Amino acid sequence: MTGSAPSTDLPLSGKVAIVTGTSRGVGVGIAHELLRAGATVIGCSRGELPGLPGAETVEGGAERSRQWVCDQGQIASIEAFVTRVVEEFGRIDILVNNAGGTVPSPSPEAVPELVQKIQGSPRAADEFERSALFHAFAVQMNLISPLWFALRVYREMRNQDGTGSIVNISSGAGHPAGAPTLVSYGAAKSGLDHLTRSLAIEWGPTARVNCLALGPTMTDNFQQFVLGEDSEGATYFKDVPLGRAGTPAEVGRTVVFLCSGQADYINGTTIEMDGGMLPGVLYENGLKAITDLL
Repeated sequence: MTGSAPSTDLPLSGKVAIVTGTSRGVGVGIAHELLRAGATVIGCSRGELPGLPGAETVEGGAERSRQWVCDQGQIASIEAFVTRVVEEFGRIDILVNNAGGTVPSPSPEAVPELVQKIQGSPRAADEFERSALFHAFAVQMNLISPLWFALRVYREMRNQDGTGSIVNISSGAGHPAGAPTLVSYGAAKSGLDHLTRSLAIEWGPTARVNCLALGPTMTDNFQQFVLGEDSEGATYFKDVPLGRAGTPAEVGRTVVFLCSGQADYINGTTIEMDGGMLPGVLYENGLKAITDLL
C-alpha cells in the first residue's frame, strides 16, 4: 500500500475504503472521517478532480487518498475502478455506497423539463418519455448502481482475510409511509434498505452490510438550494425534534463506527439519522425550492 502510514492506534489503520460520490457534500464528509480514523480512502466522481476535496486538511490525508473518475451507471466503469483500487492497494476493506440523490417533482406523471435538467437524467421533449427517463435514472443511481458496486467489491472481499464492511447511504424517503414528490427515489431507497438486509444474509460472515437512512443533512447544496433565505432553517426545522440538520461529519463518524471493530455484531441494519423527525414532514418544504423556480 502506498502513502504515509497512519498511527496504529487509529481504529481503521491499514484499511482501504472506497467511497462513491466524493466530489462534494456527504461523500466528502464520510471520506474525511475515514481518513481521520486511519483508513486509505479512494473516492470517485463522474468528473475528473485533482484530488479528494479537502483531503489536505486531514493529517496524512493527501497521501492516503485518491480521487478517480467512475461513472457508476456503467458496469465497465465500476469494473475498471475496482480493479485499479486492488492493483494499487492490494485489497478493499470498506465500501460506502454514497453516490445518488434526486430532485423532488411536483407530479410523478409530468416531470418538468427543469426538474429533469437539475437531476441530470437523459433529456426528452415528450412529457411521458421525460417522466419515464427521470424515474428510471433515479432507480438506477440509487439502487441498481449501489448493487453493482457491492457485487464487484464483494468479489474482492470474499478472497481476503477478515470481514469486509459495506455501508449503503439511504434516505428517510424510503420509509414505508411513502414519499410523495420523491416517488422513484423513495422506492429506490426502500429497495436499498431491503437490499442491505438481503446481502447481509447472503454474505455473512465474509462481509457485513449496513445502511444509514439520512434525513436533512447540511451540505452547501442543501444550504443554498433548500434553505435559501431561511439560512438558519428556523421554519424548515420546526418539525425536526432536534431542530437542525445533520452534518456530513456526523454521517462520517457513524460510518467509522460501523466499520471500526466496535460494531462487529451489527449486520443487515438500517440506522435512521434524521433527528427524530416523523416520515414525510419535510416533503412540502423540500418541494418549495423547486416550485419557486418553475
